[in-house]
Amino acid sequence: MLPYRKCVAILLIKESKIFVGRRVDLDDAWQLPQGGVNEGESYLEAAKRELFEETNISTVEFLGSSNLQKYDFPPSVQKIIIKKRGKLKYSGQEIIFLAFKFLGEETEINLQKEFKEFDDWKWVTMEELLNNIVYFKKIPYKKAIAELLKQGVLD
Repeated sequence: MLPYRKCVAILLIKESKIFVGRRVDLDDAWQLPQGGVNEGESYLEAAKRELFEETNISTVEFLGSSNLQKYDFPPSVQKIIIKKRGKLKYSGQEIIFLAFKFLGEETEINLQKEFKEFDDWKWVTMEELLNNIVYFKKIPYKKAIAELLKQGVLD
């Protein structure tokens, strides 16, 4: 069995709404910005780097984080990964969700990056996020959000 990739997901909050991006590689799949944790990098450092790399956003305030969650890549996603990277290195992801308050202006948001992850973005309610998240990430998203709500990080 392949290992799990160490990963972060970013809950970016503005006026009780959460930032989501539409993935360029899956049909109408919306998700939080997320990405891998590099060797020697903290989860917080990885979250700030990934947020900037995917959205150009850096004007944020850290609010808190969840415990580790896991999910497996379904076969359809495994095929996309193999096509994109040539092989499958991980069976899924071990992911920590980090919450940030967006302090900047929306003009800061720019998805036109060298390695483009998203082709559109929007602010959604917590309910919309959980109802519309890509199917194989629903359980870890629900667990992490419940945990962050219990901690008082989210409202």
